[in-house]
Amino acid sequence: MNQPQNAPRSTPHPPPAPFGDVVLRWLRRQVIRRKLISLSFWRVNLAAWLVFAMMTFLVRCLFHLDVPKALILTILNESLALGTSLILRRYYQRFGIPFRLRTALSVVAVSLFWSIILSLATYLITLLTGWRMQNITDLESSMLRFTIMWTALLGWSLGYFWFQAEKAWTAESRHAEEAEHQAHRMELQMLRAQLDPHFLFNSLNGIAAEVHAHPDEAVEMICRLSDYLRYSLEHRKQTFTALESELGAMHAYLEIEKARFGERLQFSVDASPEALTHRVPTFILQPLVENALKWGFHQSANAMTVDIRAFQTGGVLEIEVMNSGHLESTPRDKAGGVGLDTLSRRLEIYYPGRHHFTLEQRGRVVCATIQLWGAAEAV
Repeated sequence: MNQPQNAPRSTPHPPPAPFGDVVLRWLRRQVIRRKLISLSFWRVNLAAWLVFAMMTFLVRCLFHLDVPKALILTILNESLALGTSLILRRYYQRFGIPFRLRTALSVVAVSLFWSIILSLATYLITLLTGWRMQNITDLESSMLRFTIMWTALLGWSLGYFWFQAEKAWTAESRHAEEAEHQAHRMELQMLRAQLDPHFLFNSLNGIAAEVHAHPDEAVEMICRLSDYLRYSLEHRKQTFTALESELGAMHAYLEIEKARFGERLQFSVDASPEALTHRVPTFILQPLVENALKWGFHQSANAMTVDIRAFQTGGVLEIEVMNSGHLESTPRDKAGGVGLDTLSRRLEIYYPGRHHFTLEQRGRVVCATIQLWGAAEAV
């Protein structure tokens, strides 16, 4: 097999629990934030003023010592505040994102102006009803109302711009993700279109070599090739398939090659029951099997063996393709390693940071190992 990669063979494991807990907490925060941003302005605005009203109601109960009066004043005053927030929203819509110095100065000035207006309105309501706060003067009462209202409007204004910025960022991120997924889909289609003719070219060359010398074997190869191409057409639009189906396709492919090479080629396909049901990207094993045959016969004109094994341990799926021979030092680009280039790229797309691919010498055999953990990403 070509392109040696003498990386140490090690079985990957899922991230340790402490780090996983940190990641889960971060993901939960992201989900909560996205759910909040997905809500409409009206729902968020109404909820914010309801919370503020509950807080001011408790303050009024403390100073007025009369729950019905505190409730009526809260409904009147916070209804005015809610209406003011709609006016502020209309005014703030002329400012864009990002939040600039001019916008900040406008926020301070406008919130100050409307805080004064609302404080005066609250004072008039107090004069008309005669419901003054207990144990403090009218001036202190007015200053308290003004401070609370200015803080509320200033906080609401900053929250409004944060809300708009997050909505813009979320929309931009969603568009970027969709564009990236679309690019990955197109790339995978190109990779698979590149792989299928590569296999067909090798198979037809093998059949052509046997037509005159061994016509019966050539017919058998054509039948096997027909079976394999039928599988290829049926799974062309499928991104993933059960490993059992993939191993069956590789068995058909090796039968094609065995019809060509006869007793010179011996092979075996073995997998554990739990590994057979694991879903893997379609045609993920084909480049490894092709590479094993190419370099196995390149090094020896005598008999060679190809063994495919698959098993699952600790949530990690491990697939091995072994062939008799030894590693070559030929660079990939000079060895025609189209299939392995395709395989590496597909693993990067489907299992980013969650796959391991090695090519190493084990005694008298060369072993290509794919280790996958976790579910593949939908692309």
